[in-house]
Amino acid sequence: MPVRLRPVGLLNDLSELSKPFTAARRTLVKRRDFIKQSLSASAVVVGTGYASFDMFRRTQPVAEMTVKERGLRAAARVVADGNPTSDEAMLDTLSSVIAEAKPELRVHSRPALAYEQHKAERLMAEIPAEGISTFAKNEDAPVIEEIVLSDTRPTGGPVSASDLNESAESVQEKVANFEANFHDDVVLTEEDYQMLVASLERVNRVQSYVGFGNFNILSFDDALKYARYSPRIGEFTKAELEFLDKMFHYDSSQLGFFGEKVVGKQTHVISEKDVIKMPGTGHYVFRGHSEKFYNQIRNEVGDSLILTSGVRNVMKQYQLFLAKTVQASGNMSRASRSLAPPGHSYHAIGDFDVGQVGGGLQNFTAAFAETDEFKRLQDLGYVRIRYTADNQLGVRYEPWHIRVV
Repeated sequence: MPVRLRPVGLLNDLSELSKPFTAARRTLVKRRDFIKQSLSASAVVVGTGYASFDMFRRTQPVAEMTVKERGLRAAARVVADGNPTSDEAMLDTLSSVIAEAKPELRVHSRPALAYEQHKAERLMAEIPAEGISTFAKNEDAPVIEEIVLSDTRPTGGPVSASDLNESAESVQEKVANFEANFHDDVVLTEEDYQMLVASLERVNRVQSYVGFGNFNILSFDDALKYARYSPRIGEFTKAELEFLDKMFHYDSSQLGFFGEKVVGKQTHVISEKDVIKMPGTGHYVFRGHSEKFYNQIRNEVGDSLILTSGVRNVMKQYQLFLAKTVQASGNMSRASRSLAPPGHSYHAIGDFDVGQVGGGLQNFTAAFAETDEFKRLQDLGYVRIRYTADNQLGVRYEPWHIRVV
């Protein structure tokens, strides 16, 4: 698929762009007006435990920094430039807040189980005998939108019950140990890792330019437009665009992520009239059902419950997933166990995250399931969790992620 470098509807005359761009800049929210930054980039870099450098041979300096150093700086910047109690917080893996491999669930957290497990158990699928082992080999890989269990099953017919059980155990092992590396994980080549870092650096510059809140709903085409006409950002290179395109269309089941693809187009647009910003959070939710649902559960649970992540368009999901992949030393499979790949996040169509006011990083660990706020959510009886403790989708337990759609 050729990469279209020029965004749709882009004007040719720079002078014509100056007025609307100037007006748009005036409307951009001032980042972090709603919160004081409590994390430093240095603390994140030191505490996140970036490991597995021996998985790669990235030693050549680039602009007086190695690619790894640039990547760590870019990943840390995602946290430092964002809301530390918000979705960027899930990128941090400080030892004091890492969830246990198999968290002990109290009685009130047990209802957050397998809402979709029956789908996985019924699934009958055929997987090619020779799977794609690296991201670099995926030029012609189809996009799988079904929920599947494993990328190692033989071809030639329906999957047997024993295969399903073995696959389920493998998925559960990876979900329980989501920060571990496994032998069949997809790890970027050195060349792709360099593109990962370069792309993340540029995406970060886009967020700095448009502002934290606006970046959450920014479309891919608009990001390219800002980059093309802003020297502060710099135009996306052809190689970066090809890398991002390849990542969006990659078969996520090869990563071990078996959730559905909910956004089919990289250029997905979220209209400002369809979203509303929740006061004091810096985040948007969709007008209508999501807005009403959030207000309803907050009214019933209390003011100690806060929106920690709302609407995320494709560009925002790119940023989070790229940063998590850097933290995972280029291990895309490991990243996908904590963050949905671009196009697969339900935040783009209605879901949102909640947490305890003052909970900080704990809001993005299994520890949230032990809070009074989560207990009240469960006691309501109608609140469902997107990624449950026993999910077969390849995603860590997320008691904070509210299923809306």
